[in-house]
Amino acid sequence: MSSSQASPLEQQAAIEAGGAAARVLLKALPKGDEELSISEKADGSLVSSADLASQHAIQACLERTGVPVLSEEAAAPPFQERRAWSRYWLVDPLDGTESFLKNRSGFAVNIALCDATGPIFGVVADPLSNRMYLGGVGVPVQVAPLDGSTVKPLHPSPIQRPYRLVTSWVEEARLQDLVPPHIDPSDVVSRPVSGALKFCQLATGDAEIHARTGPYMEWDCAAGDAILRGMGIDVVDLQGHRLKYNTESLRVHGLRCSRV
Repeated sequence: MSSSQASPLEQQAAIEAGGAAARVLLKALPKGDEELSISEKADGSLVSSADLASQHAIQACLERTGVPVLSEEAAAPPFQERRAWSRYWLVDPLDGTESFLKNRSGFAVNIALCDATGPIFGVVADPLSNRMYLGGVGVPVQVAPLDGSTVKPLHPSPIQRPYRLVTSWVEEARLQDLVPPHIDPSDVVSRPVSGALKFCQLATGDAEIHARTGPYMEWDCAAGDAILRGMGIDVVDLQGHRLKYNTESLRVHGLRCSRV
């Protein structure tokens, strides 16, 4: 099955949504003794008033595309309904809530347009660096400021040895399980990076490998997956198969991607 491409309208809507959500999050960053409204979801993860404000900003930008939105911070339609979707948005309005609440780098906004083949266009907005990364099928990786005023091609820096692997803090010690089979673990150094920005490290050339053995939700990786597709890099499961999206559970059980 061949992938379609995001239309100019869809690309522009995603860029505007990423910038709008990032600006909302910057305004909502906790300052001093200021506290946000925070609650715990059924799965134990945290949700804040900033997550919800970001979700509203994204929804307002994407609704003109007429494409349904599947988001971490909104109730998912029944599987029987969404399995018929030929095209949909997959969104995490605040990836890295804990980093955000501690006012530290590592949080992002993830927006992906998907079809039956998976993510075809993605935007990852990094509010603290005033940067958005974007790319997808037929769209080479680009970078833009949060206002989207100047979109420029992104050229990754050369591959380095030993290879640099980025993963989560909790998985950094499991190097043997994370390294792709064709690479010698002794030729790899690892470091932790938060959330979807790990995918962006491959896009910029600041890393060669990203891997995770633990579970992800689809909205955690779809935008980064799309961006790397724009570089010709496949994001695969631990058995080497391309990730599946819009599954009943919406879970991804481990992934790898590599530019070597």
